[in-house]
Amino acid sequence: MAAPTIALTQEALRRRIARHLNDNENGTVTGGSTTTATMTGDLARYPVTPQYLLGAELTHYTSATATQSRHITTHAVAAGTVTLTVQTWTLPVNGDAWEIHELGGRGFRKAQYDDAINTAIDSIADGYFTDTFSVYFGMERGGTNQIAGQPRHEYPVPASLNYLYDVSFLDVPSAAANPLGNIDTNRALADATARTRLWQGFQVQETGFYEWFCLALREVGTVANNLILDIMTNSSGVPSGTTVTDGTSDTITGTTVDPRYRYIPFRFDPPIFLDSGTQYHMVLRSSGAVDGSNYWQWAEDDDNSYGDGTAGTYDAATYTAVSGSDFCFAIFPSSSRWIHILPKRGWSYRRIGDDVLYIPGHYTEGTPIRIAGSTAIAEVSTETASVPIRPEYVEAYAIQYLLSTQPIGGKDSYFQAARHWADQILRSPKPVRNLPSNAIRVYS
Repeated sequence: MAAPTIALTQEALRRRIARHLNDNENGTVTGGSTTTATMTGDLARYPVTPQYLLGAELTHYTSATATQSRHITTHAVAAGTVTLTVQTWTLPVNGDAWEIHELGGRGFRKAQYDDAINTAIDSIADGYFTDTFSVYFGMERGGTNQIAGQPRHEYPVPASLNYLYDVSFLDVPSAAANPLGNIDTNRALADATARTRLWQGFQVQETGFYEWFCLALREVGTVANNLILDIMTNSSGVPSGTTVTDGTSDTITGTTVDPRYRYIPFRFDPPIFLDSGTQYHMVLRSSGAVDGSNYWQWAEDDDNSYGDGTAGTYDAATYTAVSGSDFCFAIFPSSSRWIHILPKRGWSYRRIGDDVLYIPGHYTEGTPIRIAGSTAIAEVSTETASVPIRPEYVEAYAIQYLLSTQPIGGKDSYFQAARHWADQILRSPKPVRNLPSNAIRVYS
């Protein structure tokens, strides 16, 4: 179920609401200073005796997309160029956007329009949702504090979900793997300069595209950095330092790694092309500085169970192999074969202390699991962000919200017309989305 595409941004919607109230002018500046803005065009029609724009709010969007709002202290026109004086602000650059509200001592400030838009969004947050469709983990069949070979059934529910719709698994066998059940010890990553990276050599037996590299990782402490996986070519049995260039892995937020070992899927989009029987190395690195209290561990097998590569470390200068050890991982080719697991019998949502997803099936070690669900719509926080619901509802609700705070709304003809238009729109039910029949509410 795809989310609707709404093209109207917060900036465009705010101006549309203000136009209902005859409270909007906008355009681009021709220049200015740290206390002025200049522009040409239709704004010159406003009289300067008296200064009609005096006290109105001018908002300027800088070249760096920052916004700054000031009230106009002087309004002058000369030879078709309008000069507006304000309190100190960032120097405007020719072509920057501007807009004016509170025209003629009436109307509302930009912040009030934005608040009204977000109040409209909040009013239906419980009935309108944004789809989430992602891979969160790989299935496990063994690991720490478990009997080797026994599957783990309970997995964390992804944060922020309001509903779960579907759970699917990638229906292809792994191309190379060293199961988590082989774990004997742990190897720290990014805890010291001796381990700024960890790496594992591997080979695939079929030439083709590979998309999923699932590594058995856990977090120690609370790591502020992120995780990145590179695939490198081989040089005398260790990574060459040269990445295979036709793919880039996802960046994994460090704090999403569980304190218990789990398979973390690093996806390459587009998939990465690998040759069969060729030695490669997956190189795991942190995005930031080392920290002896907050780091990750990669499950290590010191029985040398995997025969097509070895584990290794990197100390910011040299790649060094760890004799007789391999890390736990699983690699999967690119495929569109995702199999839906039936709810209730194949998966279910449970609350056992924390929110958990219960998947009792038996799947290939490290198999990527994909979850479909929804998150509640959020307030719009940037000028260019799209409003996530029908814009006419937001317009109508925002107008009602704004006018309910203004006694002048009963006297101004523009306000009266806007209120009447809003009343017509709001007679219809609030916009909602119909959830799939098997949707399960998540209580976090």
